[in-house]
Amino acid sequence: MKREDVKNKIPGITEEQLDWLMTENGSDINREKSAAAALQTRLDSAQAQVTKLQADMEAQSDGFAFDNALNAAILGAKGRSVPAVRALLDLDALKGSADRSTDISKALEAAVKANPWAFGEVQSSGAGTYSTGAAHGTPPAGAEDIDPVETAFRKLNPHIKL
Repeated sequence: MKREDVKNKIPGITEEQLDWLMTENGSDINREKSAAAALQTRLDSAQAQVTKLQADMEAQSDGFAFDNALNAAILGAKGRSVPAVRALLDLDALKGSADRSTDISKALEAAVKANPWAFGEVQSSGAGTYSTGAAHGTPPAGAEDIDPVETAFRKLNPHIKL
């Protein structure tokens, strides 16, 4: 707002009234400018946070893709234990590789040559075979009531009465 415009719109306005009106108008304008600046700062901060979150999500997605590709390659190379084989590899170099699939394959080939124990068919643990003791004969009569620990203790300490 300009002083001349106010004088033209309000012909009988005094200088004192005009000064008051211009001061009030200036205060209103400055208050709104401050509010706009604060909102702009918040907007800039929010945009920076969105940009950071997008970069974080991109990095996380890339990490998931790398882990999935590496784990699949390890299993494809018949790695017995994915964590054990991963420990043999330079993961930082593979993550930063321009051609990951080729470099992962080369790294696994080198790991297979250097550590053949980590690759191959996984042996199934199965149930195993256990002796029931039947092949050793039948226990003497009344042996079910004898505690083997107590018997051994008595042999080592014949002077103690239980």
